Amino acid sequence: MAVPIPFRQLFIVGEWREPILKKRIPIINPATQEIIGDIPAANAEDVEIAVEAARRAFSKPDYWASTSGSCRAKFLRAIADKILERKIELAKLEVVDSGKPIDEAISDMDAVAGCFKYYAELAEALDAKKKIPISIPMDTFNSHVLKEPIGVVALITPCIEFAH
Repeated sequence: MAVPIPFRQLFIVGEWREPILKKRIPIINPATQEIIGDIPAANAEDVEIAVEAARRAFSKPDYWASTSGSCRAKFLRAIADKILERKIELAKLEVVDSGKPIDEAISDMDAVAGCFKYYAELAEALDAKKKIPISIPMDTFNSHVLKEPIGVVALITPCIEFAH
């Protein structure tokens, strides 16, 4: 199954860029042990640059942190739609990346899209839950639970290969 592996870079401050040390990690097809591509190898400095950029964006009043749940849901549903639109292409990439059978990889793409749709529903529900009144036995006070974003997170994701 010849599938072209797209060249990827780090996406930081709204642009694609190479990692600072210019290192890359090979992508190995577990079925053939063939190197089929590579991905950027970010280091701590790359992460710091990305986190700092995210913090600057987070603090701007018209950026993601202040975006309504319904607006976020539109983005999440658009991602789900694109995944479904490119389901076969993405499934083929998953086969050569993880070694799993094509039927299972196609099913996984439905699950991935479903996950984005699920979080779109949760995002929409956030609008109603942003400021929840709390009942207290005093007429002279009002109390609310205020739900709002608190900051930036950097994640390391695991590589999972399909067991044959």
